[in-house]
Amino acid sequence: MRWLSMIILAACLALGGMTPGWGSDVQEKVRESSEKAAKNYLQEGLLQAGEGRDAEAAAAFRRALAIKPDWAEAHSLLGSALSRSGNLPEAEGELRKAVQLQPDYAEGWYFLGEFLKSRGKDQEAQEAFAKAKQFARPRH
Repeated sequence: MRWLSMIILAACLALGGMTPGWGSDVQEKVRESSEKAAKNYLQEGLLQAGEGRDAEAAAAFRRALAIKPDWAEAHSLLGSALSRSGNLPEAEGELRKAVQLQPDYAEGWYFLGEFLKSRGKDQEAQEAFAKAKQFARPRH
């Protein structure tokens, strides 16, 4: 079924080249659909994590990242789910990737700090917490 969708999409894109503006409309619709799917996977992951189903949450966050690989929030949430399920090396990598992708991501720095603190890396944790505080949005 998936291959059929890909063939239809390829045909539509090819035909779009013959009609001015039509191909870009299709590309925009595909982009919007992909963005919506990534957000839906992220929401699914949040629901799973809220129910303590961290393996399922991690799978949903991975699906979101398959669509949007540079999404810092999804990397951070994946790292948190992996940490809770005991996959600590990969969790640390995902948490670090989140703040690498978005250096001003306060929540990402906070989650990284919590992870590092739990691993006994107090100095690094304090540095991460300082970054979280530096980039935190002011409360009104």
